[in-house]
Amino acid sequence: DVSKLERVIKCIRHTKDKGIVLEGSKMLQVEAYVDASHGIHEDFRGHTGSTISIGFGPVYSKSGGQKINTKSSAESELVGLSDSTGQIVWTRNFLLSQGYEVGPATIYQDNQSTMALIKNGKSSNERTRHIAIRFFFVSDRVNSNEIKLQYMETENMLADILTKPLQGELFRRLRDQLLNWYV
Repeated sequence: DVSKLERVIKCIRHTKDKGIVLEGSKMLQVEAYVDASHGIHEDFRGHTGSTISIGFGPVYSKSGGQKINTKSSAESELVGLSDSTGQIVWTRNFLLSQGYEVGPATIYQDNQSTMALIKNGKSSNERTRHIAIRFFFVSDRVNSNEIKLQYMETENMLADILTKPLQGELFRRLRDQLLNWYV
């Protein structure tokens, strides 16, 4: 534990003059990255990480344990996506109410099984039938054109840094991208 603490302190000292860099873009677009890790807590519940940007840099980020247990990583991703979609839709609706023209929010997801569940709007096999109807809230938002899902490979998933401890180059790359330190 002491060596882990020393690493954290070293990281804080090395980056104490840095913070989140927010920057606008030419096109006003809500983009979100949502990821989940399956069964990593002591109670075997998953962990969700999400971040939302309107340009460059996060305007919202959240990392936390899931409130229910799931049977697979696809279900953990679906729970994370469902829990995060409310904030994503709210962010888009806030911009619309301010008079901005905004297309559907783009949500990046790295689990193709989860994306298939949402596209189908129903379970495709017996293993996922127990999921409550409320988790298909995401499917309704896709059908109403409020959000669109886009696949992103796991190694580029920005929200991955919010779901599990990462090290080395992957940590530094995702941290720099999340905080918009490429300026």
